[in-house]
Amino acid sequence: MNPKQRPLQGWGQALTEVLAGHTEVLNFALYNASSRSFYTHPFIRVLNEARPGDIALISFGHNDQNMMEPDKYTSAEEYRAYLELFTEALQELGVSPVFVTSLARGTFHADGRVANGLRERADLMVKAAADADVPLVDLNRWSEELWQDLGPIAAVRLLGWFEPGEHSEHPQGKRDWTHLNIRGAETTAAWLLNQLVEHDLLTAADIPQRVLDAVLTDAEVGALKSAAAEQEAHLVRVGSWLGQKPVPQRKRQWLRRAQPEPEPADPQQPVTITAPRTQAIVGPLVSLSGACPPDTDALYFFAGTRCIGTTRPGPNGVWNWRRESGWPAGENTLLVAAGRGEDLTNTATVTFVVVTHVEPPVIEAPLDSSYTHPRPEFRGTAPKGVRAVHLLDDGIRVGEAPVNAEGKWSWSPPQTWSPGPRKIEAVAWVASNHSEPATVRFQVHGIPAGHPAEQLRRQADAPFTEGTHRPPLLVSSQQTAPALDRLETSVDFPAAAWAPVTFTVPSSGAAYVTISAALHTTAGPTATVWALWRASGGYTPTSPARGLSAHGPSRVYASRRHLLTGMKPGERVTITPQWNINTGTKTQVHFSGGQLLVEPA
Repeated sequence: MNPKQRPLQGWGQALTEVLAGHTEVLNFALYNASSRSFYTHPFIRVLNEARPGDIALISFGHNDQNMMEPDKYTSAEEYRAYLELFTEALQELGVSPVFVTSLARGTFHADGRVANGLRERADLMVKAAADADVPLVDLNRWSEELWQDLGPIAAVRLLGWFEPGEHSEHPQGKRDWTHLNIRGAETTAAWLLNQLVEHDLLTAADIPQRVLDAVLTDAEVGALKSAAAEQEAHLVRVGSWLGQKPVPQRKRQWLRRAQPEPEPADPQQPVTITAPRTQAIVGPLVSLSGACPPDTDALYFFAGTRCIGTTRPGPNGVWNWRRESGWPAGENTLLVAAGRGEDLTNTATVTFVVVTHVEPPVIEAPLDSSYTHPRPEFRGTAPKGVRAVHLLDDGIRVGEAPVNAEGKWSWSPPQTWSPGPRKIEAVAWVASNHSEPATVRFQVHGIPAGHPAEQLRRQADAPFTEGTHRPPLLVSSQQTAPALDRLETSVDFPAAAWAPVTFTVPSSGAAYVTISAALHTTAGPTATVWALWRASGGYTPTSPARGLSAHGPSRVYASRRHLLTGMKPGERVTITPQWNINTGTKTQVHFSGGQLLVEPA
């Protein structure tokens, strides 16, 4: 965590503080890193700083399981492979690796059970530690048991959970189940160090008194539970306020002169709910937001007549709220009351549908046990509420297919696949919940690797690969002028960021142009971001759109294939990648990967 994220703190940061002046601690942990993203670059610094006799605590899992981030997501096999690589590299330097399973998120099911979505990754690490004979500290199990003992209201007092106005860096407050606050990080670090003593990696003399002072005591656990009980009792009292008429203020009597006419009162600003929208399909950990009058003392949230939570408004009357535990599956109705004292007459209501179990998507094509060409087209349907289907090739994420309003999705790989059997899985997501995979097995038909025909085809297609470029990072750009609100004003990528593709037109006078890109945009809901291309010579494809787009704030990983016809055989044509932000407001878009591919038609 950086200083801007205080009072959030990682247990690695807490280790450096409780051992300061006693034992040197080098904290190489990176926010939002996975085993894959850490190994290829940040791990170099670890290797350069490591010395024989050091102890290296290795903990990954939160971001490895995030399929929404393809550059960080790892399959189970890949995750274990990276753990083996870390272990081998450190042991060669005389460093003792220790596996630390990921901290359990402080999330709860509606029935009060901890929703430990990281246990699967933790079990993989337990198995990897046993296979490699590496010491293991099961932080995931310890934290799950701690959260369960505390309960949802007390548990958040050790997490990144605080009200608006409590901390200057977070004026709107924060409700974060994943990261620890300072006290939570201290007690986690103290427990970890005691575990290292039990593994004989440290001695009692290595542990200073301030570590022992940081251990979570039974008395402190009792105090946390008592504070949670007081909060619940307060919510019960608030429940009796709902429906009461406000007590009118007694008017002052004017004895010696006529009472002036009262000024008309300004109409009260209504409390509003901006998210989720009515009948939205959401996950059980949904976050709610809205606005309220500036003189609101507190906001209260009701399920029926029972008050289930409260928060303070942030700056300018904006409020954000999350329930400490998850919502039950099905339709839920929430009433929000903007309270002034015990006056709860200013209310708003929203009804939304919570999904806790996601059905797998349906793969309609290709058919199971069928043959396909080297660039098969996948299509199917997904349950209501699913916005994207993720495709995995033998456990490795290879693509994402947006789901349209009719529940249909389609996807094709950006490159041709080699011949042979394939097992493709499709996974549907609703918020943080995902389905079991739907699976299709088929045979890709093509020229076998090493066959003489393969070399002949490469020679024939050689002009089409000239200039192909796969940039790892392309550009971060801003566009604000409304005059640039048309595709005709699209901007060329700098050649150093994404090189054009130049090819020789075949005898058919036609070629397929495929553009693939990963886009992440902070655009508003009415904005559209494009990754597209233009052809020299004024040639245009048969379809009007020359690329792929992302609508509103979203992440898109997709490809589009277009047929370019009417060209002169033997002519040299250049395809130049472009970007466009179709909005009149400031927007930032990150292109985190892309490719142009030209094939003969």
